[in-house]
Amino acid sequence: MHIRKSSLIILSLVTLVVAVVLLVSTGWMQSSFAPDWKMQEHWNSWKDHLPFGGESSPSNGTGTMSGGTPIADDPGIAPKVPTKETATPNYANISIKNEDLRKRLFELLARPIRTHKEALTVNLQACPIKVADSQVNRDQLKGNSALWERVTTDEISQRREAIIGYLEATEKDGTELVATGRVHKGQGIVMTGGNKDTVQRILVSLRILRQEYKCKLGVEVFSFPGEISNQDDVRALADLGATVQEVEGAWKNFQIKAAAIAKSSFGEVLYLDSDNIPLSDPSILFNEPLYRNGPRAVFWPDFNKDHPQNAIWRVLGVVCNYDRWELESGQILIDKRGNGGLNLAALYIAIHMAHEQSFYYMLSGGDKRYAFWALGLDYTPAPRWLSSLGGENRGRFCGVGMLQYGLSDPPKPQFAHLNLLKHTFRTKPVFTMVQRASVDAADSRLLDQAVVNVYTPPTGGMCAEIKVDDSAPEQKLVQEPWTDGEFGGFEDIYFKHGGTVGGW
Repeated sequence: MHIRKSSLIILSLVTLVVAVVLLVSTGWMQSSFAPDWKMQEHWNSWKDHLPFGGESSPSNGTGTMSGGTPIADDPGIAPKVPTKETATPNYANISIKNEDLRKRLFELLARPIRTHKEALTVNLQACPIKVADSQVNRDQLKGNSALWERVTTDEISQRREAIIGYLEATEKDGTELVATGRVHKGQGIVMTGGNKDTVQRILVSLRILRQEYKCKLGVEVFSFPGEISNQDDVRALADLGATVQEVEGAWKNFQIKAAAIAKSSFGEVLYLDSDNIPLSDPSILFNEPLYRNGPRAVFWPDFNKDHPQNAIWRVLGVVCNYDRWELESGQILIDKRGNGGLNLAALYIAIHMAHEQSFYYMLSGGDKRYAFWALGLDYTPAPRWLSSLGGENRGRFCGVGMLQYGLSDPPKPQFAHLNLLKHTFRTKPVFTMVQRASVDAADSRLLDQAVVNVYTPPTGGMCAEIKVDDSAPEQKLVQEPWTDGEFGGFEDIYFKHGGTVGGW
C-alpha cells in the first residue's frame, strides 16, 4: 500500500506528542529526587527562576575551594566535556545582579559531577580511610552512608540549580544578597532560643556577660513567631540589654541560625548557642587581626571530619580535604560585608540548606562551611583545636562541654560550650579537669591520632572523652586541672548566675 511521505511525517509527529504526554502524566519527567527528599514544593516555587533544565550537565570548571585548593582537573577523574547534547551552562542566564556572585554561581554549576565511585577514588587519596573511619561521626556514617551512595549525578545537578534558584527568588523578593556598609553596620551578639529551657540558658549567659565581664555589645535573641511569649522572660531579656526578634524556620532553634545572623541588625555578628558561656568579654574578637585581616568569617573546629563517602563532596564539586575540621557552630564570628559582601550571600545559601534539611542535614547537621564552599569563598579556621571540659566520674573522665579557644597568640580559652551538661546527672563540682591533645594546633596532622568517644556513664547521661593513639610519640593525651588556673572560679560564676545541671 502506497503511503505519501507527508502522511508519514504527520503520523510520526502525532506518535511523539502522545509519548511525551504519557511520560509527563506518569511523573517520569518530574525531578527524580523531589519525592524522595520532599523538595517538590520548593522546587515548584523556584523552577521559573532556574536558568537551566534538570537535564543539563555542568562542564569542567576552574574555581577554588577554601584554602585555594583546586576543585577541578583533579588527577584520576576525567572531567565532563560538553557535547552537543550537554551544552556548557550560560553565565548570562543567571539573573543575579552582582557580577561576582553571578560568576561564582556559574562556576558552581560548572564544577565536575562525579558518581559515588568516581568521587570515592579521588577522596580516599586525600583523606585516608583509617583516619576517616575514626574521626567521622559514627552515628552519621552508620545511618546515612547508604543515602550518600544513592545520590545520583542528576540530583547533584538539580541541587546546584536549586541553590541558584533560591537566591534568584530571594533577590526578586527584594532581599539584598551582597552586603554593603550603608545597610549593615555595628557589632553585636545573636542567639537563638524560645522554649523555657533555652531562654533560661540565654539568661545565664547574658548575666555573666553583663555582670562579670561588663560586655556592652548589643544582643538580639531570635525565636519562632510567638515562641517567647512569657512577659517575664521578655522583661528579663530586656533588662539585660537583649531584644527579641522573630524568624520563621523549622522545628529546632539550631535550624534558624543562618537566618538569625542574616536578618540581624548587626553588620558584624558573634553568634552564640544558648548553652555557650563566654569565658571573658568576647568583644575583643572583633578586633583580632586573624579576624579583621581575613575574609571576616571565623569558624571553630568540631571533633569530627566529613567522611570521604559523604555526598557533600560531590554535591559541591570539591575534593575531600582533611586540613580543616567540621564546623562547631556553637559560636560563629562573621562580618556580612566580608569576602566583598558575599558572606551575606553564603548565609542565604545556608538558609536554603536549612529549608532543605531532609537532604543537607543527612550529610552533616547544618554545617555552614558548605555555603562558603558553594561560592568558592574562604574562611578563617580558629587556630587551636578544642578540648573537653568536665571532671572525673567514678575514675573515668567525663567531658560535659567543648572548650573553644580565642584568636590571639597563644590562643586562650574563650568559650565553654556546655552541650552535654543538660544530659548530665551528677553533683558539684562539675568543672574540674580539661582533657586535650598535647599538640592541638587545629591544622596539625598529628591530630589524626586523636578521636573523641561519647559514652554513657553508670550514673546515666552522656560524657565525652578524647583518646590519642600512642603510635605517634609526639602526640600525647593531656589531662590537667581546671580549678588551679585563670578560670578556676568559672564553676562558682556559672552557678551564681542561675546555671544548673541536667535537663533544664
